[in-house]
Amino acid sequence: MMPTLPIPVPPHFRIIAHRGASAYAPENTLAAFQLALAMGVTEIETDVRLTSDGVVVLCHDNTLERYGHGARSVEALTWSELRALDMGSWFSPYLHHDKRLLSLDALFAAFGERLTYHVELKGKTPGLAAATHALITKHGLADSCFITSFMYEALVDMQAVDATLPLGWLIGELTEERMAQADALALYQLCPRANTVTPEAVAHARTVVTEVRAWDLNSDHAARQAADVQALIHRVVDAGCDGMTINWPDWVRHSEQ
Repeated sequence: MMPTLPIPVPPHFRIIAHRGASAYAPENTLAAFQLALAMGVTEIETDVRLTSDGVVVLCHDNTLERYGHGARSVEALTWSELRALDMGSWFSPYLHHDKRLLSLDALFAAFGERLTYHVELKGKTPGLAAATHALITKHGLADSCFITSFMYEALVDMQAVDATLPLGWLIGELTEERMAQADALALYQLCPRANTVTPEAVAHARTVVTEVRAWDLNSDHAARQAADVQALIHRVVDAGCDGMTINWPDWVRHSEQ
């Protein structure tokens, strides 16, 4: 039997729209973030890379192939070249052919303090951490931003730029080794894959970090069905996690709503 939607989550649980409401609009576009906010979700996750001319842009993939523009590297192109591209037709040519790549500057300007931002350092270009931090400072959003990455070194770089920003490390599983590394860097969050979390592991991780936030509640897996994602939601909540990123932010609601 399919679970009833929306699925209730605790009042302080972080419902984070993954690349915006990316099940319904092209990921990391203005439309995806606007839709998340319209759904009542005030936390979003996005991915940042640095263009060849130093602009911080929102793009998950290293190349443009999945978006219909060939195997060109995002970081090898200029902002002028990237912002001219159609970033919506791959998702729906009828509805979203006019969607464009966003810069982090434009995202912050559009939403300001209305959103909490979980900014994933995706690119490996030197200077990404400093450039991202400069935009956070420019818009006065230090209290509204979390910085995350799969790359431990990227978090080290950001901490060297600003030791006060809360950092989260995206990992596969909550292991003793990962927790020791998190403790060494005084991380705020550990972010394990959703299908690995258990109540015991989450409770243990909280002896090192303030929050445990899950990821991988998406449709990137060819065989994954809606019921699979909904089962993962229950697993994450039952394990006691503090939040999760999800492509369907309307599938969950705080229990007080």
